[in-house]
Amino acid sequence: MLTPHRFTNLNYCLIYVSSLVIECLVSRGATTLNDLYRYCKISSNEINEQDITYAVSFLYLLGKARYSVHDDLVELIVG
Repeated sequence: MLTPHRFTNLNYCLIYVSSLVIECLVSRGATTLNDLYRYCKISSNEINEQDITYAVSFLYLLGKARYSVHDDLVELIVG
């Protein structure tokens, strides 16, 4: 999923899953990983929990998401 190549399925790549995570966080606010998984699963049956974790990690590395281990909440950082 992380290595792009010309045969990459664009409905399953990291950028697409990250966009679904952002879409969910914008519409619902801070949410749990399980809620993100359920939201993204509606768009594609191929998305699994590990893909959500990769997408949240990617957004965290970019400084666009915050994850609270104690509350198990992911929130979008605006600004």
